[in-house]
Amino acid sequence: MGKTTMDGTEQTLFENTSLGEFSGYIFLDKMQSSDAIVVRCYVKDVEDNVYKLYESYSYSGVQSKPAIRVVPMIGKIGVKFSAQQTAGTYRVIDHMWFKR
Repeated sequence: MGKTTMDGTEQTLFENTSLGEFSGYIFLDKMQSSDAIVVRCYVKDVEDNVYKLYESYSYSGVQSKPAIRVVPMIGKIGVKFSAQQTAGTYRVIDHMWFKR
């Protein structure tokens, strides 16, 4: 289980550069009505060894379903998940990750 304190910058929640299948949960239960957070997923390109944005999701306000499930994703060169709080009082984001 990890905890990451938001500070307005994009922060890495999880990164792995070995072969595996990765999944997890990101918990947004501490969000309040004025908060906004962007969660991003990146995959590293084998050609140039640079992360490319795969998916991005925006969340704002109190979440009725605050547990975000990160579906299993296969990574060989690199996968990375990040969060950036873009509005509100900075919160601590809890998260947990699994390798299969």
